[in-house]
Amino acid sequence: MVKTSKRPSVATIIVLVGALLLAATRGSADDPDGVRLRTGPTVVFLGDSITAAGHYVDDIETALLLDEGTRAVPFIIELGLSSETASGLTEQDHPFPRPCVHERLARVLKATKPDVVVACYGMNDGIYHPFSDERFAAYQQGIRDLIRKVHGAGARAVLLTPPPYGGAVVPVPGPKPGEPFGYKTPDPDYDAVLARYADWVLTLGAQDRVEVIDVRTPILQHLAQAYNGDPIHPNSVGHRVMARAILAHWNCIIPGAPEAGISLAADDERWSAVRALVAKRRRIYDRKLLWEIGHQRPGNEPPQTMSEAKKAAARIDREIGRLLPAES
Repeated sequence: MVKTSKRPSVATIIVLVGALLLAATRGSADDPDGVRLRTGPTVVFLGDSITAAGHYVDDIETALLLDEGTRAVPFIIELGLSSETASGLTEQDHPFPRPCVHERLARVLKATKPDVVVACYGMNDGIYHPFSDERFAAYQQGIRDLIRKVHGAGARAVLLTPPPYGGAVVPVPGPKPGEPFGYKTPDPDYDAVLARYADWVLTLGAQDRVEVIDVRTPILQHLAQAYNGDPIHPNSVGHRVMARAILAHWNCIIPGAPEAGISLAADDERWSAVRALVAKRRRIYDRKLLWEIGHQRPGNEPPQTMSEAKKAAARIDREIGRLLPAES
């Protein structure tokens, strides 16, 4: 059955998620063998379908887990939602009104109590139309409101620039005369819109109390390899480029933390095994948490209960723990 996510009470979410976060880092009474994999701050990733795919987040977490010099691995929660915007806009031919992060943001912040929120929005915010001042202003206001709400929850805000639209390497026909612009019939020059959005995000900084990491520029440097068959969603190469860019500025996310590399970790013989487990855990735990917190995108809710998802995550953590370097 297709449905939008339910909205449990905020009190229920806080109690449930608090218990899950504690269990994930310390073990619990029903998981006496729980391993202490994550002792650092809580970092929540928000965004549209690029973040919801989770690949760059999986790369980041795997690199941190395998980095023998990183002992305070953060508790990373990926709560990206496909089709989402920060602007609240939606195109005429979209199969349902695009969800807006502001509909769920307060619940996310109350439930997860993050130390840092990393947000990547922009791809959907121009709704695949030519540039307009009105749509640009809606994006700017949406991003400013996101920063304000994150700060109001006592967390730090980190923005990623929108990735590029890959129409230069995966061209998509624009609309026929009389057809509306949209994700299936985008403006052929839509990447120019995202370039303006990214340039604006890069102007934010100290006065806005926000850190900015540029992922657009490094993807552009690998554009031909970063997209195949789909100009909206970077492929695994594009996600790896994003992960490298973020890890190279990891101290923007965790102040004082050393920059973390991915190349040495990716050469580690344990990389594939650990990353597969990280991705499996994310599909089970983070996806279920996304639905427990609630959102307005149609879809099918994961079948397991939150308790089942927690126990599965604990089992996966034990598997990951056996692959990690021993603490010195």
